[in-house]
Amino acid sequence: MPGLIGSQGVRPGALNMSRIFRALRYRTEQAQYVTFHRPPIYTTDAYGVPNGLKLTDELLFPDLQAIVRPTLTADYQRERQGNNIIGAVRIYTPNITTIKNYPNFEQTTTNPNFNEIEGWDRLITNYRTISCAETNVITGWGGGTGTITTDGESIINTLSVASPVTTYTAPASNVNILEADRLRLKIKPNFAMGLTSIVITNAAAQTLTYTPTALTVTADNWLTLDLPYITGTVTDNTSIYQSGTRYATTVTNSASPTAYNYESNLVTIVLTSTGGVATNTINFKEVELYKSISWHVHSLKDMTDGYLIFNCVRTQGRDDARRRAE
Repeated sequence: MPGLIGSQGVRPGALNMSRIFRALRYRTEQAQYVTFHRPPIYTTDAYGVPNGLKLTDELLFPDLQAIVRPTLTADYQRERQGNNIIGAVRIYTPNITTIKNYPNFEQTTTNPNFNEIEGWDRLITNYRTISCAETNVITGWGGGTGTITTDGESIINTLSVASPVTTYTAPASNVNILEADRLRLKIKPNFAMGLTSIVITNAAAQTLTYTPTALTVTADNWLTLDLPYITGTVTDNTSIYQSGTRYATTVTNSASPTAYNYESNLVTIVLTSTGGVATNTINFKEVELYKSISWHVHSLKDMTDGYLIFNCVRTQGRDDARRRAE
């Protein structure tokens, strides 16, 4: 494994990229899961100008295995109202055939829009975890309608009634949530569970509510949710994908589009669901608010039957110091 990836890229030869990713992720943390994002595509008029009519919805697929090798993570160029952060990175992924075997990336009748990773698609990486809900202990977790335990890796809510509620309460020392811009978590019920809502409450008692439309989480399978947590989310809403099917997810706050204060500290995350009976279980893990970097695919450097190499650029970022001061 040492020396496999050098300044000239991956050395030639027969490669099992999935095995390489597993080894690098567990031994060196060089490999990671990234979230693939393609913004909505709009129709155009006779002059090629988008006319506001949506042709396809956004694609938002978590859990794409990748090796991320920055050549320049951030070059701060001062502009008005903050910083414009320019960066460049080289991202290695498995070949497209392997990618299409991942959940959501497969081409089916319900998911005909993904064919390959194309120019200006986005690969979202975790730059830094801001707040992580520990799932190897039950501290901070409450069932409301069930009993909370842990298997050392995930939180388990054993139900006492149908329509269960699971609540995570952040510690009082949980500060600087303003630096986060995405929420990520994994859910696995042992029954066909309807996910009704995810509600975040901040220290100002304001709420931000994610409401999927008709989402039933498949029994005995982990579903990864990777959702935006940043100003503008309420207007744009978001998506949850399961097995290639999009579930439109509305985002609302406690009052008006400007009511929720993203700079206020986290207090609780409450997940409400339907279905199930007493003794059914729901598992949760990898619950975190994190600061992301959105890498835009600029060019395809190399393509073999073993791997793909994308040159990506970071076009902008936030000035957190200025945001905190304001």
